[in-house]
Amino acid sequence: MIGLGFVLLALAFGLVGGELAAGISREALLDQAGPKRALYVAGLRSELTRHETTPAILGLSRTLRTALQRPEDAAAIEAANIYMEQIAGRTGAAALYLMDPAGTTLAASNWRQVDSFVGRNFAYRPYFREALASGAGRFYGIGTTSREPGHYFARALEEGGLTLGITVVKVSLAPVEKSWAGLSDRILVVDGNGVVILSSVPDWTFRTMAPLSEAEKVRLADTRQYEGVTLRALDWRPGADGTVTLAGVPRTYLASNSAVEGTTWRLYLLSSLDGVAIARDVGRVGGVGLAALCLLGWLYWRQRRRTSLAWKRSAAALEREVAARTAELVAANDDLRRAQDDLVQAAKLAALGQLSAGITHELNQPLAALRTFSDNAAAFLERGKLDRVEENLHHIAGLTERMARITGQLRTFARRSDNRPEDVAVAHAIDNALTLLAEKARRVGAVVAVEMADGLSVRCDRLRLEQVLVNLIGNALDAVTGREERRVVVTAAAAGAHVRLHVADTGPGIADSHMPHLFEPFFTTKPPGLGLGLGLVISASIIRDHNGSLTAANGRDGGALFSIDLPAGGGE
Repeated sequence: MIGLGFVLLALAFGLVGGELAAGISREALLDQAGPKRALYVAGLRSELTRHETTPAILGLSRTLRTALQRPEDAAAIEAANIYMEQIAGRTGAAALYLMDPAGTTLAASNWRQVDSFVGRNFAYRPYFREALASGAGRFYGIGTTSREPGHYFARALEEGGLTLGITVVKVSLAPVEKSWAGLSDRILVVDGNGVVILSSVPDWTFRTMAPLSEAEKVRLADTRQYEGVTLRALDWRPGADGTVTLAGVPRTYLASNSAVEGTTWRLYLLSSLDGVAIARDVGRVGGVGLAALCLLGWLYWRQRRRTSLAWKRSAAALEREVAARTAELVAANDDLRRAQDDLVQAAKLAALGQLSAGITHELNQPLAALRTFSDNAAAFLERGKLDRVEENLHHIAGLTERMARITGQLRTFARRSDNRPEDVAVAHAIDNALTLLAEKARRVGAVVAVEMADGLSVRCDRLRLEQVLVNLIGNALDAVTGREERRVVVTAAAAGAHVRLHVADTGPGIADSHMPHLFEPFFTTKPPGLGLGLGLVISASIIRDHNGSLTAANGRDGGALFSIDLPAGGGE
């Protein structure tokens, strides 16, 4: 009787130990699932947001606007094709293309290929209809021409309140999908239609979580979203305990999911329960003997508990890191305005970087002079020559004011602008810009002349006006470098209800072939590493945002001439 009780007790402890071990293993699996999902979602969001603002930036291109305004001009269309081909190569986009308001593709980055988009009409695509109706659209589907899936971002290109056309970028998510292939977890992304669009298991892609109704099939056929594939059901079988099985797959998975922000998608993470089954068997083996069960069960529970706590701490740290990274990604792409503000600030800091050597030299000179005057003052004080001491102290005060002015201007220039228009004294803005460029002008050996009437003011954000002036005057100094005559002239005069500023130089001028592209993104005549081709684009955008204009021409006597036209200050 005692032996039977011992056996029953041992079996009971074996069953309890097995379920306890399985529960701990399952808990650890759940602890790890959250941070893993967040990492996979963040990686997917990062790839999407990298291209999200590209259509809006393309909308600044004069080449594309010209193609839309003159679709019958073969030269204008060819220029747009070449431009988009170059930008696609630089950004890594799968395709860029330009559509007219009727949905017909006028130009595309793949214009040289057999399956070019040029001439094809995509008015049936949701991204086109959304961009036409609200200014922006997005869509994931299989290309009806290329047969390659991708995510499409679209943006309306407007002028004077009218839609000229639509710019589109297609992004391939194949690199993200490929990075999941070697993982032990199974990952799949399901869109708002219940269709698997991305998966670490190729055979699961373009399967449905549940059979589609006839109405759903008709709706999807109209958009041709899954062109060329048969949408078969995945035979997804969820269990009451959070598990899931799939037809033809021998394993049972623990399933969890997260929304992909900014889309209608959900990312599912399937974690194998093989480890839980192994843990259960190990726990049961421990119940062979009561003594062994008590000892091994306690040791096993303690070890598993430590492991679980370590996993929890690691998961918590990982989750905090993922949350911070995800917050940065979302904040960086809230809307196009913030992206444009970041471009303006980046250009400003880039300008400071290029001026850093000159500014350092500008500060080194008064520092050296300060040392000399302070030594002289000490020597004169020992000799009792108080008048000379006073003279040296006056010099020291003047030098410190000069340094304070330079560093103060640097702090002001580097500060992020709130973009609030105000009455800005033109003379003060020009003076601040020249302060930052003083050493560059000295190094080039150029004379910078300022000719303007007194009391002129414009309605503009002060920091952004100074950024434009630094860019234009800095470009002018670059243009006169190495020339026989090195002269830059900045003029300003009233013109009715506006003020007109000119920056002229004695450089080689602007080539006829370069003139149409000056205000296009990524166009630059500077050597590699010395410019991204965004300075003039950003400057023109700043002036345009303040109801003004920035234009370029060649001067009558040679050299380049850039003109700024802004509303005069003092108005409402």
